[in-house]
Amino acid sequence: MIEPETLGPGSHRDHRLRQLRTLRHMERFYDAFNRFDAYLLLHRLQQAGIAAHVFNEHVQSIVGDVPPDVAQPQVWLERAGDRPRAEAVLAALQADRRKTGSVRCRKCGEDNPATFDLCWHCGADLQVS
Repeated sequence: MIEPETLGPGSHRDHRLRQLRTLRHMERFYDAFNRFDAYLLLHRLQQAGIAAHVFNEHVQSIVGDVPPDVAQPQVWLERAGDRPRAEAVLAALQADRRKTGSVRCRKCGEDNPATFDLCWHCGADLQVS
């Protein structure tokens, strides 16, 4: 049987070394309120082409035994150099959260929450050009 370490490029060991190099450059970016908040930001970052990860997503149950900032879900960036772009994504997400009211669809006339980009009824674009 061939040991994974002897397989060369693409082997398990090669993969582990790449992971370790990536971890060395990661930076803690955001302490989320809960795991849904963390994944909402993660997906926005991914849509912007920013590599990120969520850590501590299942640790909230030990708040009280450890400091809250340790037990809250955290979003980490793979590359510290992505921080300015990530901050812009976070600012846009926070602005979206502050939207209130509703928007009437120009195509079908249905009311939609102001935070929607597409009409829930017909799928038309709700953004004003």
